Amino acid sequence: PYFEQNQESGKITKKYPDADFISAVKDHAPADTSEVAEAVGCSSDNAYRRLKSLEGQGKIDSKMAGNSLIWFLP
Repeated sequence: PYFEQNQESGKITKKYPDADFISAVKDHAPADTSEVAEAVGCSSDNAYRRLKSLEGQGKIDSKMAGNSLIWFLP
């Protein structure tokens, strides 16, 4: 699931915070989607959707390198 609920407080939060994705991109730059997914601990599909969302917000950038999409900080 994309969100999880704390059993004690009832607070709902993102299971994988944006900061985790940004840190993974920074640590592995230029990073491909599978590297980010492995670092965060989620599926490649989830990582791709989140990375595209972060790119739309201007927090990360991407470009094609051969047949792979790579991610890096602006």
